[in-house]
Amino acid sequence: MRGVAFLARKAGAALVVLPALIAGAVMAQNRQPISTSLAECAVIHEELVSVARRRGKPEGEVEKLVDDAVLFRTAAWSEARREGRHDPKAHVAAQGTRLGEKWQGQFGNIFRLRKNKDWIDYCHALGKSRGVLNR
Repeated sequence: MRGVAFLARKAGAALVVLPALIAGAVMAQNRQPISTSLAECAVIHEELVSVARRRGKPEGEVEKLVDDAVLFRTAAWSEARREGRHDPKAHVAAQGTRLGEKWQGQFGNIFRLRKNKDWIDYCHALGKSRGVLNR
């Protein structure tokens, strides 16, 4: 019985430590240049445009998403220039291609709802803090 109690304590400790390790790994993975984050937000908004159109959302809502995607992409170019990228538009285009493949179809995946919402919230916060979005 003592062995079981010991294992339970060890398992409990592991369950407490595990989320912290996962959070640390996610934070480390998300350390990317701001230009890349802005490009990712542009791609996310482009994906949201596709979803909104498929779902028959009002055109005004779709146009707002289109406008936001353009604003994020323009901000990504400016930031890439500040980061010293030789060709900011090419850098953002390359990131857009890579990230477009990552995000394609992700908003149709019910198992990713929470993660998708977290990314949308992040993009809105980033957009506001960088003066990209005025809402």
